[in-house]
Amino acid sequence: MTEEATPGSETLMDIGEAVGSTIGKAVATARTTAETVQREEKIIRRKAVKTAKVARKAVKKAAKSAKKNFAKGKKAAAKLVKKAKRKLRR
Repeated sequence: MTEEATPGSETLMDIGEAVGSTIGKAVATARTTAETVQREEKIIRRKAVKTAKVARKAVKKAAKSAKKNFAKGKKAAAKLVKKAKRKLRR
């Protein structure tokens, strides 16, 4: 059986190739965009984790400092009370 080209079949083939090529380009562009977004997402996630760690560290440092200051104040107050008691005894 020999295949004879029917009238218009070449035009249909050209249209099919053009559509296939366009769809292929669209898929490639979408894939590239998706890969770029995933890369950016990884970077953003990494920076967010780092920022959270820095914030947590700052909070802990502030809490420790406040604790120390409170302890110092308490110690100073105890000293003053002791001094006042001594003066009252005299």
